[in-house]
Amino acid sequence: MSKVRVLIRPMLAAFLAVTVLALTAQQTNAADRRDFTLINNSWGVVIAYVYVGPSDDPDWGEDVLGDQVLAPGESVNIYFSRFDGNGGKCFYDIKVVGMDGEEGYLWSVNLCSTTTVTFR
Repeated sequence: MSKVRVLIRPMLAAFLAVTVLALTAQQTNAADRRDFTLINNSWGVVIAYVYVGPSDDPDWGEDVLGDQVLAPGESVNIYFSRFDGNGGKCFYDIKVVGMDGEEGYLWSVNLCSTTTVTFR
C-alpha cells in the first residue's frame, strides 16, 4: 500500500466525522427552534406587540415583533431564540397587543407540532 493511500484514509475518515457532527448540530438546532408564522385574522385590530414564553414560565420576555406591525389579513414569520433549547419544551403561551391596547392570548400552543398560529 502506498504512503499516499495510507494518509488519505485517516484524513477522509476525519473529514466524514466532522461533516456528520456539523450536520447533527444543525439538525439539533433546527429541532430546538420554536419559530412560527403568525396570522392576524382579526376584525380591525392592528397587532403592535407579540410576546412568547414557555407555558410554565411567567416571563413573557421581549416583544418579538420588533418594529413591525401586523395589520388584519397579514402574516409574519416569528423568530425567537430566547427560549431555544429550553429542555425540549413544546408548549408556549402567546400574547398579542393591538395598537389601541387590545390584548389577546393563546395558552399552551404546541410549537413542536404547530408552525402557524392565527389570532381571530
